[in-house]
Amino acid sequence: MYFVAVLLSMQFCFAGNKPKETTIHILSVNDMHATISLMPKFAAVVDSLRQIDPDLIVLSGGDNRTGEPHNDRYEIPAYPIVAFMNAVGFDASAIGNHEWDNKWSGLRTLQNLASFPYLCCNVETPDAMNMLTKPFTFLDVKGFRIGILGSIQLGMNGIPDCHPDNIKGIKFRQPDDAIPEYQWMRKQCDYLILLSHDGYAADTITANLFPYFDQIIGGHTHTLVKPNAFYNGVLVTQAKNKLAYATYTTIVLNKKGKVVSKSCEQIDVKNFGSENKEVARLLEVFMHNEELSQTVCTVTKDFKTTEELGNMMTDAILAETKSDVAMQNGGGVRFDKFAAGPMTVNDILQLDPFGNEAVVYKLTGRQIADIIMQCFYIDEKQVPYVAGITYEMKIDSDKKPTGIEIHSLDPSKPFDLEGTYQFVTNSYVSAILKFPSEGQSTYHACSDHMMDFLRSKQTVDYQGTHRAVVKQ
Repeated sequence: MYFVAVLLSMQFCFAGNKPKETTIHILSVNDMHATISLMPKFAAVVDSLRQIDPDLIVLSGGDNRTGEPHNDRYEIPAYPIVAFMNAVGFDASAIGNHEWDNKWSGLRTLQNLASFPYLCCNVETPDAMNMLTKPFTFLDVKGFRIGILGSIQLGMNGIPDCHPDNIKGIKFRQPDDAIPEYQWMRKQCDYLILLSHDGYAADTITANLFPYFDQIIGGHTHTLVKPNAFYNGVLVTQAKNKLAYATYTTIVLNKKGKVVSKSCEQIDVKNFGSENKEVARLLEVFMHNEELSQTVCTVTKDFKTTEELGNMMTDAILAETKSDVAMQNGGGVRFDKFAAGPMTVNDILQLDPFGNEAVVYKLTGRQIADIIMQCFYIDEKQVPYVAGITYEMKIDSDKKPTGIEIHSLDPSKPFDLEGTYQFVTNSYVSAILKFPSEGQSTYHACSDHMMDFLRSKQTVDYQGTHRAVVKQ
């Protein structure tokens, strides 16, 4: 439905003014990843909706930060996105795994600056940390009570998908273990929402396990969920990522607080026709950074795949550390394509926004094979990218690696499973995988290594490079 039609339908609902029914609206986004460039448009969407319903609820499914260097490298890291959320008037946010990217102290700083609560029911922080995280909140809207419970995903290692050092001293529980403890909220509100950063597949399972929720507003998997996806009577929503879309939910309650109907649709934020001028002026302030606009190299042919970009990233740390083999986890490559033309500092810091350092190991060929298979399994079944070698990995029906065959990129030097190699990867991989020995950090961010490498090259072309094959 076109956005104009949305407004007309809303006007019709209010014009009817049925005394026995009340309509409540929610606008939700997720995985914004600091896409502050679209905040003026998003603010205009909110303005348009509030002209018709001043009580509009605005929620985030988490991962508000990480992805835009003007935000991530601001004087107070990630403050710009919080400033925009304050200006727009968010009512609550889930805590995503990337909320921990500047350690727990960085999240606490943002919580203190936010005019909205961060919600998560399956995290336990020591009192000494003085975190402002809450498991839930209640909103009073038009005489009705809206309950909102937050939750966060845990990876294979029992923590959110972030660097383990960033959450030292913090305990997490599986969402499905913590959520039942808050079933009492059902009797304390008229409409109950789970604000989840667990991923779409997990949300559908949660809906079947805990059907007392009216709605699950999700995040983490960057899924554009079709409107009106119901599981066991629970409305499950998610709006892709990077503010491309927002989910607009309409709830109708009778005067006793019973849900008469609930439905949702997507609003195309990216192509919305107007901007909020005040928010646009704020954007100009945050985007002023001459260093980030500097050109590092020229891309002569389009990068068409994530692997092509991952191959460039691994070549960079391989060359800069003079290693034999390099590996980059697939989840750490944040573009899936890049057009020919100048590549700037800003582009590189968006491609690799985490600030992870390069870490060097001495490993046998057999140990390298094990590390590649571990990385695939732990990093949510995302293909690891490599330099110095190619590989073909076999997986079973559960996507668990069963074997790997590795070849050297240099045919004159066959890959030797019993040989010893200098192996380099990033510090996130170093922290989440089980290495047989201690690595040595270069104390140099992988993104900095990449900029040094690309400046030395001046031009790059990785189109068609293919080094990793995964098949059943």
